Amino acid sequence: MLVSSSGRIGFASGAPRLAVNHVPDAALDAVDDFGEELLTGAPSPFAVRLRSDLRLHVRPCGDGTARCRYETVHTQSPPTLRDRGSFVTTIVDGIDDRFREWGLEPPDAYTYVETVDDWHRYDGTLRHP
Repeated sequence: MLVSSSGRIGFASGAPRLAVNHVPDAALDAVDDFGEELLTGAPSPFAVRLRSDLRLHVRPCGDGTARCRYETVHTQSPPTLRDRGSFVTTIVDGIDDRFREWGLEPPDAYTYVETVDDWHRYDGTLRHP
């Protein structure tokens, strides 16, 4: 069982983690809210800041999927988000782990799609029951 920092209860898979959490509580709470809304059949889109140069947007598509977009400001735009480095990878992995705890399957990679106002956009598709 999983209890978020806001006191919400969910179901976690696997053993408790002992790793340091680099994902802001507000982001974990947003994923938890999304997961709870999936259980009631009415998920809402959300956006959250993960750090000053990294944001996450999730929008349900209504067909058992949700678009998951990360936006980052950086001097380069590598082909996948995890190519941005280990710290970004740690944050993305933490978010993906939380999605999995709610029964959502994240993509293998978030791929670069475009740059808008200096923000590089990386998209992937979440699959949910």
